[in-house]
Amino acid sequence: MNLPVASLDWNQHPQVRSPAGRTINELLAPRSRQQPLAGFEPVYADFVDYIVRCTHRIWEQKDVGLCRTHYADDVVMHTLAGPSRGREAVVQGTLGALSAYADRQVIAEDVIWSEDAPGLFYSSHRITSRSTLEGVDALYGSTTGTAQMATTVADCLVRENLIVEEWLYRDNARAALQMQHSPRAVALAQAQMDQAGDSGRHIWRQQWIDRVRSAVQAWPEAGHPAEGPMRLLRAAWLDDLYGEAADHVSASIEVRWPTNRRGWGRGYWIGCLMQLRAQLQDFNVTIEHWAARPLPNDEIAVALRWAASGVHVGTGPWGSGTGRQILIAGSSHYTLRAGRIVRDQTVFDELAVLRQVHGGLGADSPRGAT
Repeated sequence: MNLPVASLDWNQHPQVRSPAGRTINELLAPRSRQQPLAGFEPVYADFVDYIVRCTHRIWEQKDVGLCRTHYADDVVMHTLAGPSRGREAVVQGTLGALSAYADRQVIAEDVIWSEDAPGLFYSSHRITSRSTLEGVDALYGSTTGTAQMATTVADCLVRENLIVEEWLYRDNARAALQMQHSPRAVALAQAQMDQAGDSGRHIWRQQWIDRVRSAVQAWPEAGHPAEGPMRLLRAAWLDDLYGEAADHVSASIEVRWPTNRRGWGRGYWIGCLMQLRAQLQDFNVTIEHWAARPLPNDEIAVALRWAASGVHVGTGPWGSGTGRQILIAGSSHYTLRAGRIVRDQTVFDELAVLRQVHGGLGADSPRGAT
């Protein structure tokens, strides 16, 4: 579902503050209702409070049953490893994750939100989770006893206390490295299991690629803070104008990308964008959603949910070109200061990308390959 985006003023309800820089005690302190929230439980003061507090209640207080009052019965969860459907799938997935990672802590870094239509809210929730694998994980296998920290962005469409659709992006390759696994080996094992099953179950991936290839880019209204980052991202990836795009970011931009891409400066920012783009030919990208919220000190937070596709032909971090069609879906959180990007925190599941490179998730071998 791609509904109209940010149709209401991006800066409405400035009293609804970002969680950035605030302690968990401050975030969870009871407050009176700060904005209209028709159909939401009285415990939630505003939409940011709803996202932070219900996440805390479910994941840290372990009230997993609250998924049944916070997710729609027919909710769809999108990940780059495939979709899941239905409220009970959310409940079982949460129970499974907590049984494997009983000490999981979820730290809210930001919630960038919009009200896309009256009563229809959208959130892009960036978190860092710390946990130790003490059970069996479908991706990483059995107990390692090693703690890992991973960045996740959960984009949620919410109406009357219920999440009706969610897009989940997690830096799974970084988590694998921290647990002393090779991301490439993990992805290869997953791909081999994919190839052994019914290929029809991966039709969702081709449908998503088809949407990316046929999409006509929508744009925010003039003056919306997301407009600048959207134009820079498309100038770099579609027009190969990396230097021109970098002229509009801070010279000391902080960059945090998968898997362990951490650095500063325009050159590093260009390098991350180019490294992804150079491996893919016949490249397409579309911005599927945008949102923006004010931050302290006259800064602005912007969230872009995007999807890209291309044919893997270049040599790079994913190995030699395979000719396979690759889908990438991610979320980029930008911090703007005086109109320039000073921080880029981008999250996508590079483990799922490697899985496709190895022929998993329905990524067919190219014609003529043996």
